[in-house]
Amino acid sequence: MKEIREAIERARQNRNAGRRTILFVDEVHRFNKSQQDAFLPHIEDGTITFIGATTENPSFELNSALLSRARVYLLKSLTIDDIEQVLDQAMQDKTRGYGDQDIVLPDETRRAIAELVNGDARRALNTLEMMADMAEVDDSGKTCFIARVIDRDRRRA
Repeated sequence: MKEIREAIERARQNRNAGRRTILFVDEVHRFNKSQQDAFLPHIEDGTITFIGATTENPSFELNSALLSRARVYLLKSLTIDDIEQVLDQAMQDKTRGYGDQDIVLPDETRRAIAELVNGDARRALNTLEMMADMAEVDDSGKTCFIARVIDRDRRRA
């Protein structure tokens, strides 16, 4: 809570200087009800614009006073096709991805990763990175991912 108090104090200073503050709290469901209540006066007086993220159902995990002052946006998991697009972008991106490397991601391997990660793009990219580190050079000199690694991981899931 010390960090929150410090953030609120900085937000107060910002407000006095004519600036606005957005306070983003990840995993807000981990705060107990009285800790959640501590945000209310600062939301109500405009000191902060509050954004809370949770993986839980906000109707059960957030107190009603905080929930009544919020808009709830439900974010859905990405589809398998969405994840495949993310992987394709990572393979083509020359700055932040593998676009400047001679690496081949076979369609079946890309699909297997997309199915494995349950709609989580971060897990997909982490899996891609891990596999790039374990990839082997084929007879043509191109680096190829190994589909059997994915198959082994899929059996564990």
